Amino acid sequence: MNQTQIPGTKTSTKTSTVNGVTTTVTTITAPGQPTRVTTTTSTKRPVQVPVESKQPAQPTQPQQQPRPQPVQKPPTPEPPKKLGFFSKIKSRFSHDDPPKPKPKRNSVVEPVPVSAPTPPQKPQPQPQVQKPQPQLPPCHDSDEKLAEKMKHASLNRPHVEHHTTTTTTPNGKVTTHHHTTTTTTSSGGDLDDAIARLKKCRPLVAPEFNGERMDVGAIDFSREDHHARNVPKSEEVSIQRLSHYLTSPLAGNQVSQLRTIFTWIANNIAYDVPGFLSGRYGDQTAEGVLRTRLGVCEGYGNLFIALAEPAGLQVQKVIGVARGVDIQVGDDRLGSPHAWNAVTVNGEYLMIDSTWGAGVCDLQTRSYRKQFRPFFFLLRPNRLIYTHWPNDEKEQFLDPPIHESTFRGLPAIKPESWDLGKHRGNIVKTKEDYVELEIRLKKRPSDGKTGKIVARLNWKGQSIPSAVQWLREDNKYVWMAVKSWCPSGGTGELNVFGWPPGGDQTKNGPQCMCFKVHNEGSGRAAKPMIQQYVVKGFAFSVLEPMAAQVKKNAAQVIRVRVFDVEKGAVPALAIQGPEGGMPERLPQVEPGLFELTKVLAAGQWKIVNMTSEYGFSFAAVFDAV
Repeated sequence: MNQTQIPGTKTSTKTSTVNGVTTTVTTITAPGQPTRVTTTTSTKRPVQVPVESKQPAQPTQPQQQPRPQPVQKPPTPEPPKKLGFFSKIKSRFSHDDPPKPKPKRNSVVEPVPVSAPTPPQKPQPQPQVQKPQPQLPPCHDSDEKLAEKMKHASLNRPHVEHHTTTTTTPNGKVTTHHHTTTTTTSSGGDLDDAIARLKKCRPLVAPEFNGERMDVGAIDFSREDHHARNVPKSEEVSIQRLSHYLTSPLAGNQVSQLRTIFTWIANNIAYDVPGFLSGRYGDQTAEGVLRTRLGVCEGYGNLFIALAEPAGLQVQKVIGVARGVDIQVGDDRLGSPHAWNAVTVNGEYLMIDSTWGAGVCDLQTRSYRKQFRPFFFLLRPNRLIYTHWPNDEKEQFLDPPIHESTFRGLPAIKPESWDLGKHRGNIVKTKEDYVELEIRLKKRPSDGKTGKIVARLNWKGQSIPSAVQWLREDNKYVWMAVKSWCPSGGTGELNVFGWPPGGDQTKNGPQCMCFKVHNEGSGRAAKPMIQQYVVKGFAFSVLEPMAAQVKKNAAQVIRVRVFDVEKGAVPALAIQGPEGGMPERLPQVEPGLFELTKVLAAGQWKIVNMTSEYGFSFAAVFDAV
């Protein structure tokens, strides 16, 4: 209804825009009339005319002239809430409910008339008040790219490491020093060493896994091995016939059937070393390998699958590379081409390498030596990964799969080292002509015994003895230090040989670890190490002297630590001078520690263990010059 404007009428307008919503407040004052305030709220599009209420209009009641009040701006409508960064990520990866449609930004916001009563409505749940989140641009990355960005962001932050250094003091005791370093790592950097990263991965299991992992080492396979080693020649004429003979007596026992196949291949198939070296591999089909009794890794894998298939055993072939005999420690190559098998046993993924389980190659003599190595039968993925790298990361059977840099950082270990222990890493660098490694030996749970180790440095054609020194021990492990001097600058190999607990130390121990040593020094500081030998009945470590040469006619401390004493053995250490004669006993100053201070004349001195009143065996030799 139009009204005639009263003389003296004043109109003022104030407009404000917040988050795209424009609010206009118009104030009209006229003499003798009540002040009228009109509020209009709109977005980018013009405000549409509100739909009239169906309620009948109420007649205007005469009111007293109110006192003029200061104009107050109505509350600004709250803009639509925006998700924070982590809420966006959660919504991107959530698969529970489909996203609800968002209201259109250009919808009209209409004020509710004050005079019109509103119809009754059901109470709506009020949203929780949240703190305003920083406004971020919309994310258009794929889920994979977004996850990679999150990983990169989490790794690019300072990392604090607490280090402990343990030192053996001259009295044979151990002192510990602590220090802290702070580093910043990138997404490709190492937050910890390769073994620590591998320990964060778990072997994959299939949906049918019952929760109990199989301990293959606790199973007696003597019956299966005997059966596989005594197959009549008449049963070896075809794949089908051989498979039936090997597996049918063991029907229903998947592990036993797999074992007979593994043992038969190890006992009857030889590695084709000339073919491997020349690249002319010959027929690597299962039938060809069975006929010639020769093959390389591909043929071994094909034959295993073919013998397993008639028995209903699901075996697959894995292609990749491995740290074999032609790979030197520290090589830039990941490994040489190789193939092996994988199988699922009671829902557990296990690995089989019948090639490595059958014997070892000597590339220098172009020969092959059969050696049954059951270590490579039903091996867990987190052990095989130390030497085998599949082309497809899914065939690592690890959750999560490890990165190539982690594989490169794993120590180059042999099967025998699992009975001894492990050292972290496989490359040692020095600028001081001297290298020292710390190796942890695992104690046997039944009696606390450990393996024994010796070490030699192969340096430009020389085989240099290295010292092995006891550091410390607890109820699970013994820590040993391997010490060696580099006679010149350059690169060499430090080889560690060992025996498992109870092994025959009178025979040469197998190589269990190998490290590449790179010396940036000149070799002038090098000093020969004391020559140590193996003594039956206990392990020992010469703490002093460590050098092969000491000063003559001067007081010298001779200190020896004895540990891992076998039942019935009684260590009786003594020192024999260059003139020979009866050795002089070393007093035991505390349990396991023998010590004597003596002025040494010029010549060769021997630390011995008395085996009888007059008999002894050599433990170590050094010279006084």
